[in-house]
Amino acid sequence: MLAAAAATVATVGAVVGIVLATTSGSPGDDDPRAGSSASAPLTTAPATDPTPDSTPSATVGGTARPQSLPPGAHREAGGFAWATPEGWRRDVKTGAEVHYTSPDGTQELVGKSSLARGDLLETWQTSERNAHQGEDYRKIRLEETTYRGHPAVIWEYTFTLRGVHWHARLLGFNVDGKSYQINTWYDSGIEPEALRTYEKVKDSFTVL
Repeated sequence: MLAAAAATVATVGAVVGIVLATTSGSPGDDDPRAGSSASAPLTTAPATDPTPDSTPSATVGGTARPQSLPPGAHREAGGFAWATPEGWRRDVKTGAEVHYTSPDGTQELVGKSSLARGDLLETWQTSERNAHQGEDYRKIRLEETTYRGHPAVIWEYTFTLRGVHWHARLLGFNVDGKSYQINTWYDSGIEPEALRTYEKVKDSFTVL
């Protein structure tokens, strides 16, 4: 049962990867996939988080105190930390991209980083123009916003796979020459729960 669920999520990830056609540029630098096999851009509500990224504070001796992280957050090799749900399967795609899949395969979370290139919105608009290969693809929004004071882009859309309606949310933003993504996609039937999970993870995301 779990193996079947994992296979379904991997397929969804591949579709999301198609929807987010590969383009050179910021958040989708390599292959903006959002799934177990591809990481799809994910959009979240135009979130301007009032909490600034924490930065090391200098001490009298000129050294820096260790950066404090939100409760439950852990560091990833991509230069960020976040608090992910317990019991979810972890899948490292590259040193800078990691995926977490729920036990029942109905939601996946993706965190990744890359070098920032070009304009975020233009990059994702190019991807969106090539996104109509997904079955029943429907764009909800693709627009600029800010995330903790940084330029950001939100992309939200839905599509159907094997009769199941999926919802993708993608958030990309730039900080000091690097681009970061906090993405998710989920079975539309679990939206309230999926959004609660996504918001918690997004709120915990910390650039190191």
